[in-house]
Amino acid sequence: MNSKGLQTFIQDVRDDLNNLDEIVNYYDFLGNHNIRTIVFNPENDLSFFEGYVTAILDQRYREFFRSKFNCEIDELTRVDILEIIRSHLPYIRKKLDE
Repeated sequence: MNSKGLQTFIQDVRDDLNNLDEIVNYYDFLGNHNIRTIVFNPENDLSFFEGYVTAILDQRYREFFRSKFNCEIDELTRVDILEIIRSHLPYIRKKLDE
């Protein structure tokens, strides 16, 4: 794994997150969001939603990294990926509110 490989991986993550329809449908974020709202009715729905989406996408990209580089993601790269995920949360939320 070299810096060019990491840059390509990070760009792949950004490109993947730009395809929100496919991600939202694949992980059924809307269905899971509706179930949580009805069953759990969390007081801070936004935090609950963001935590769920972040955890799912974090797992997705850790597995993608492992399959691409045959090793675990390092913490610095993981923090970068988490920041990219967090920057896309408003768009994912907006997509679900449509």
